Amino acid sequence: MAPSFSARLSLHVILLSVDLLLLSSVVTPSPGCYSAIFNFGDSLTDTGNLAFLTGGKAPASRPPYGETYFHRPTGRFTDGRIILDFIARAMRLPLVPPYPAGRGRHNFAKGANFAVAGARALSNAFYVAEGFNWFDQLLQSSSPSALAAHDILKQSLFMVGEIGINDYNHVLLDDRPIDSVRAYVAPVVHAIASAIDVIQPLALVRTGAKTVMASGMFPVGCIPVFLAKFRTQDAEAYDPATGCLKWLNEFSQHHNLLLRRQLGRLRQAHPHATIVYADIYGALMSIYASPRRFGMTSPLMACCGGEGPYHFNFSVGCGDPTSTWCGDPWSYVCWDGKHLTEEAYHLQPRPAVDLPPMVDSSITDQFMLTDLQALVRAGAKTVLVSGIFPMDDVDSGGVLWRLVIKQL
Repeated sequence: MAPSFSARLSLHVILLSVDLLLLSSVVTPSPGCYSAIFNFGDSLTDTGNLAFLTGGKAPASRPPYGETYFHRPTGRFTDGRIILDFIARAMRLPLVPPYPAGRGRHNFAKGANFAVAGARALSNAFYVAEGFNWFDQLLQSSSPSALAAHDILKQSLFMVGEIGINDYNHVLLDDRPIDSVRAYVAPVVHAIASAIDVIQPLALVRTGAKTVMASGMFPVGCIPVFLAKFRTQDAEAYDPATGCLKWLNEFSQHHNLLLRRQLGRLRQAHPHATIVYADIYGALMSIYASPRRFGMTSPLMACCGGEGPYHFNFSVGCGDPTSTWCGDPWSYVCWDGKHLTEEAYHLQPRPAVDLPPMVDSSITDQFMLTDLQALVRAGAKTVLVSGIFPMDDVDSGGVLWRLVIKQL
């Protein structure tokens, strides 16, 4: 239900409808009016860059990827749309064009997507910092249509992540002890924070952009690739409420905790910027805890894959000649054993979000996010509230975000 407010509180409410997990509304020069989106990440938000860079050889370049919505492969690692597409739609912006795949075909005046599947936080063949190099190239472009004015960036949303899972994959799937895997977390999180810090000098000193949203890691203990890899007869290893592997989800939580701490430091370093944390983990765990409530009949299975536990096979990927797909991806959380379905992106309940920098982070230790009156009394200028609402006017169930601004 929508929160109720005491009549003595003078609050101005701006409604921004967004039916996905990652978007956290923040203060903008004009209510709910972002001019562009610039995204940095990996396969969870890639909209065609890897497909372009590999000459169409990426897994997402072949059917049945894209079947649900586009009815053809688009380079997205899902059956249809991803979170980035829904956020753009909610902001009444066009789909964010991939860069470099879109160079020569788009002017990027409404944003650009620099995410590439397989990108890591730490250096490898392609890593996230390369996306920031592309962004800098775009800013330095001599074409007046590339970015009509730097004022555009003042009202742009910068999305960073999810980033990090590809750094952990090669050690997790190489059967290394969990302690050695955990040793990667601090440098990975530091690299993510440093990448965000790269945005901030550009944004605050050179371009005036002020809004960055960083996403945490999803619960890897619920994802088919890891469930299949670490399958065990030890019932104690699984969460009885969800069927997910507890130790892997604890690893995700550890990553997210360190990331949130780093973001808190960034807020202090850049008090005039709005840096927001998007809790993928909490959003997805709400679905895994009550899958049938959201129409998910096979929450831990891959919709598309090869024969094997959880419909995942390391030798048979989605789109391979011997692979099969479910035909009803709206009943699944996971599409290909590693990435989410369009429906999972679309039906994310109650994501928890860090408060913007105007609110002392210590307040969250004293009050629940939804205790608006307590937050306002504590001096909060901006409060983010999530809740599950009917979304018939948007076309499906989902989340409404409400941005509540205390009038000074």
